[in-house]
Parts: sequence; C-alpha cells; structure tokens
Amino acid sequence: MVKSRKEQNLEATRAALMAVARKHFARDGYSDAEIGKIAADARVTTGAVYHHFASKKGLFIAVAEDLEAEILATAASAKSDDPWQRLRLGFEKLIDLCASPAVQRIIFVEAPQVVGPEAWRKVELRYAFGTLRTVLGTLRDAKIIKPYPVDLIARTLLALLHETSAELVRSKHDPKVRAEISDMVTGMFDVFLVR
Repeated sequence: MVKSRKEQNLEATRAALMAVARKHFARDGYSDAEIGKIAADARVTTGAVYHHFASKKGLFIAVAEDLEAEILATAASAKSDDPWQRLRLGFEKLIDLCASPAVQRIIFVEAPQVVGPEAWRKVELRYAFGTLRTVLGTLRDAKIIKPYPVDLIARTLLALLHETSAELVRSKHDPKVRAEISDMVTGMFDVFLVR
C-alpha cells in the first residue's frame, strides 16, 4: 500500500526528531537536553515533538528503544552456521557498537535512571537481553554451553559488554586495547563452553 504524503511527512518528521534527539541525549544527557533545541535542530516546532512523543521522556524512551533495536540488529548480523560462533561474532560487533557515545550515555547510563530500573529491564527483555536469554537457552539445551542459569550467563555477558565497550572508549579506541579486549572476551566465553 502506498503511503499518503501526510503519512510520509509524519514519518520523516519522526525520523528527524529521533536522529537529532539521539545526538542531544548522547551529548548533553537527558536532564540537559532541551526540547526546544531538539525541535529547532530537526527544523520542526516543539508541538511536533509533543505530537509524536507526548513528552521529553517519551522521546527519550523512543530513542533508547531505537538504539536497543540497532544493537539487536547488529548482533543478529553475525554470519556463521555454528550458533556458538555466531554468538561470539555478534558479541565482538556489539563491543564496537556499544563503544559509541550514544550507546554509552543513553543505554548504559541514562536509561535505567530516566525510565527506572524495573521498567528499563522490561524494555531490555524485548531487545538484547531477551534475545540473549533465548540464544543462551538454546545453546544450553543443545549442551553447547554448561548448564548454568541462563539469566546469570546473560547478565554476566551484558556486564562484560558494558565494561569492555567502556574500556574501549576510555582508551580512545586504541587497537592494542581492542585486541586485548577480544582476547579476554574469548577466554570468558570459553568458560561457558562444554568441552
């Protein structure tokens, strides 16, 4: 079905607001990001922000969920016939993606505070954390990984992702540090693998 010009304009406005808001939230944080400046940079009125997202928090949640979807798509883009290798390759891609200023600030720092830890956990269950739990459950059932609790493995890997990507940022993406991270991650993954 062909979209009307009005529908196309609404989608374009929403996309522009999301892109600009991501930059503002990543740079300034939730508290210091200003709806008026976001609207101006997106070349729309503040009314357009409230029309599409109802509130600053609504806009923030939409941006955070969009980032979560991007993280999930990146992890899923790893290609391998071996499910364990696919998880490993996906994790390596995630380290680099999560070393971006937007993910570091919006997902790791701001989202749990702005949305609240319990509400944010529900969002994560729909994206990276939920998918990781499913993949790990399949790997455990196939006896590829040790029979540890899936939620514990998922939380451990997400903590590893958070810390390794933050270290990559602190090192200013130093290739030596990145190689050390990859080596360490390989060792950590090997802990879970059934031999």
